[in-house]
Amino acid sequence: MLLDAKIPAGPLESKWDRHRFELKLINPANKRKYEIIVVGTGLAGASASATLAELGYQVKTFCIQDSPRRAH
Repeated sequence: MLLDAKIPAGPLESKWDRHRFELKLINPANKRKYEIIVVGTGLAGASASATLAELGYQVKTFCIQDSPRRAH
């Protein structure tokens, strides 16, 4: 089995910039193709889910409570 970390080639200082510039842009026409999973519905997770859904993404949010109490 070969593990591929998909790290861009080149010097370390420029790897992040090269990765960012090689990413495909997301436009309004293809937002519905992406399904975003948010794990945790605390303050940050719920805010992220709501914001991404308002932007047009398909969002699935998962939360596991190990006790029957209110999280926040």
